[in-house]
Amino acid sequence: MDFTQRVILITGGSSGIGLETARLLLSYGGNVAICGRNIEKLEQAIGSLQPVDAKFLALQADVTRGTDVDQMVLAVLQKFGKIDMLVNCAGAGYLGSCLDTTDETIERLFAVNVFGTMRVCRAVLPQMIDAKSGHVVNLCGILGVRVLAGASLYAATKHALVGFGGCLAQEVKRSGVKVTSLCCSGVDTPFWEGVAGKPRADMLLSAVDVANEICSILTKPTHAVVNQVIMQHVSHQV
Repeated sequence: MDFTQRVILITGGSSGIGLETARLLLSYGGNVAICGRNIEKLEQAIGSLQPVDAKFLALQADVTRGTDVDQMVLAVLQKFGKIDMLVNCAGAGYLGSCLDTTDETIERLFAVNVFGTMRVCRAVLPQMIDAKSGHVVNLCGILGVRVLAGASLYAATKHALVGFGGCLAQEVKRSGVKVTSLCCSGVDTPFWEGVAGKPRADMLLSAVDVANEICSILTKPTHAVVNQVIMQHVSHQV
């Protein structure tokens, strides 16, 4: 895989799937920008990746804030001149009964998972459309296409993402821009911190598994697009 001429922006890139995707893309020569809310995690990510400065940019940004998103996209364009690929990994998790869920939790889930992804896409897509080329990958999770008791609010955000991605693909396809919804079963990442009901580690995908799939999606021939991928651990299929 050769990404030497490509610029990839990864939200939620300071840990988990986003970090491992950044690591893999850098190893393939890509120009990578990551963002995250926590400056300490960003610094740890930089130490872990040990990137070449000319090929890398780390930005503190909260996808729930419009000004942060606009400034982030501007910074990437100023450094690299373009954004060829966008990988939306930023997300918030929660498992619990709908009846036990607070308004605060509902608002946080939609603010990050749905509105944050929409906001970043809206900021990045104009220059992709102008270039008549680009690829957006949204991590929707398996609950974007399946249902599970105790996950109604979280699944609602992921179903919204799948619907958003499908419609968005129709809107931008004549501009040469691709959109993919990646729906994975549970992944062994910090996502599970503070979330009840984590499956056993041997029933979870690894962040590297998903990072490899993202790179595969991004290297399809120009004339081909994978609109949706369902990827599950063989022992934990929903």
